[in-house]
Amino acid sequence: MKEILIKISISYCRQAKLEWAYSVIYKYAKLNLVACVSCASMQREGQSKLRKHKSRRRRLQPSSVGSPLSDTHLINSDVLDYGSNDEYRFIGGRRFHNVETSKYLLPCDDDELDRLHVQHYICRHIWQRNYSAPVKERLGAGGAHVLDVGCGPGTWLIEMANEFPRSHFTGIDISPVFPREAKPDNANFLEANLLDGLPFENDSFDYIHMRFLIAAFSKSEWETAINELVRVTKVGGIIEIVEDEIEPRNDGPISRLLFSAFFSDLKSRQIDVTAYSHMTDLLGATECLTDIKKEEITAQFGKWAGRVGTLLANNTGILFRTFRARFSSILELENDEYDKLVEAWYQELNEYKPYSVGYRFLATKK
Repeated sequence: MKEILIKISISYCRQAKLEWAYSVIYKYAKLNLVACVSCASMQREGQSKLRKHKSRRRRLQPSSVGSPLSDTHLINSDVLDYGSNDEYRFIGGRRFHNVETSKYLLPCDDDELDRLHVQHYICRHIWQRNYSAPVKERLGAGGAHVLDVGCGPGTWLIEMANEFPRSHFTGIDISPVFPREAKPDNANFLEANLLDGLPFENDSFDYIHMRFLIAAFSKSEWETAINELVRVTKVGGIIEIVEDEIEPRNDGPISRLLFSAFFSDLKSRQIDVTAYSHMTDLLGATECLTDIKKEEITAQFGKWAGRVGTLLANNTGILFRTFRARFSSILELENDEYDKLVEAWYQELNEYKPYSVGYRFLATKK
């Protein structure tokens, strides 16, 4: 398999006259690292006990959405300017959460909020709706309580709160990047860490929504997280978990090379990069859920696929640039070599025409 991939890589790069990309891939192949990245499940770390419920409510801070994403906001390993603010740490001009117990590695600054806003609209367009759970009548009738876990800037929650003004919506995130004042009256935000226990009583919510945390939890942490979601869900309430496969399918050698660095970084943090493949088992293991379902959808990926495909590719390209220092180190590349590789990746998408796969998992509490 390795030799086949080397030949494919060389053939593609020669045809595209990307000699430097060819040399990079060939160099990497010689290190026995170019083979298709295996996303096999990591070794079980042992099931964690639920942490004691914490009722403390931390202070809120407003967030703002700043200028459009810029390639100038990159993490540079040569610049480590950690701030003194206990809530955040700063690396290369980017702001990150400072929660030691969280493996989540993405920034929490204005540039990242811009990316998350766009990601929300891409997701909504692809699925043609904000949710799959059969909750429209319940939320429309009023009095229902909804929780959005890992809400980020609150885009999904605010849209839902506006659509269902008679129900109540709460969003939580480990970083207070959500709005404090510019929000509907029926929406509220709290700073909280799911793995530390949610600051809510048992059986508090009719509907719980959580998405895009595939790069946040180890396998045992997924078990802890799902058990905590179940605890605060009312009997008859619904849990909906939304995740995408990290790497698009049918991608080319440059794509596989870049994602090999991504997976290497995630696995070094013991993150379960294929949680979506056994999510139904995780939900079933609680023995408290029924009517467990999985919905699947695909979306074309790259400029060749039009506006949405371009936005999908750009969203991933931003992540590649955000983690230039980390990924280039893993691939043993200079920064300029890495930047050229990312640019070649955009071109390669038009050649291989990959597609992304997304999932929605639904379960009802017994």
